[in-house]
Amino acid sequence: METFQNNLPDSPRSEGNPNIPRGSSRTLPNRPLLYFAAGFLTASLAAAALFWLAPKDQLPPQEFVQKTEPETSLEAIDLHPAPEEETLFRENAAFDPKRIRAKSIKLTRHVVRNGENYWTIAKKYNITVRTLVGFNPDMPFTAVVGDDLLVPNADGTLHRVEKGENLSSILELYKADEKELKKANGIAWWSPLKTGDTLFIPEARPTQMSTQWKEYYAKRGFFGAPFASWGRGWTSRYGSRVDPITGEKSMHGGMDFKASYGTAVFASASGRVIFAGVNGGYGNLIMIKHSNQYTTYYGHLSKILVRNGESVRKGQQIGKVGSTGRSTGPHLHFEIHKNGKRLDPMPLI
Repeated sequence: METFQNNLPDSPRSEGNPNIPRGSSRTLPNRPLLYFAAGFLTASLAAAALFWLAPKDQLPPQEFVQKTEPETSLEAIDLHPAPEEETLFRENAAFDPKRIRAKSIKLTRHVVRNGENYWTIAKKYNITVRTLVGFNPDMPFTAVVGDDLLVPNADGTLHRVEKGENLSSILELYKADEKELKKANGIAWWSPLKTGDTLFIPEARPTQMSTQWKEYYAKRGFFGAPFASWGRGWTSRYGSRVDPITGEKSMHGGMDFKASYGTAVFASASGRVIFAGVNGGYGNLIMIKHSNQYTTYYGHLSKILVRNGESVRKGQQIGKVGSTGRSTGPHLHFEIHKNGKRLDPMPLI
């Protein structure tokens, strides 16, 4: 503010205003400063109005949006991921993939889908079910939809080196070849084994698994498939199903294998024939009694090649596929009994 001395003649305004004495001095405002203050206030009010009226869900400019890849249920995993990828591994995994020494092993994370089982998953990746067990020793005996599995690109098993173990004890445990094991895992004098390391044992059978899997593999060597190969698979498994003739739900006490008429049928295990002939809905049936209180049934045969009381060996041809008895077409009905009780054949063959 500046002070001006009023030495000018009285103006009509001063004359009409008794509050302003004639010849007095007065303070006049600085007009440029007033204009600046008014402009600043107007601009501030306009900016505030724009802020409150703008849409609140407006996205930031594209250059500030972080791009993310869509999630998938089947995803390849590197053995040595960046820190942000570590969450892809199961927190409760029996093995830490980052500690696997074998650089040639690539893992895939597979999420079990509806309709899958361990055999279909193993076939998809061209590995054995034993390998799935070897990389997932905590997996349940029956596949559960949504469960994670670590799937390798080669057959074998994993072994975590525990305190007190050495190369010799591990080789003895798996009956493995020393040269092959060292090569697969990069073991040398400058890179020795350490407690906590995870080794890949090529082509080896797993030693860590659930009790059910141990029981399964203990029984598995006794029985074989009743065909030279699994061939075309099966039409009905053991358990509840819709009866193909009545259309009603019923219990199916065995497995129905797909096969062409006349396909050779083999004894699943060595034993003695206790029945060979026609038996109601089974049609032409062969029953073989084995050790350990087991009995196998082979039904709907077109031809029987053994006699009652005859001893047979595992893998010997005993008949041919047909469609006799209660049947809708050529197939083999196969059952396993123990102490007179029917069992699910799938885990045993």
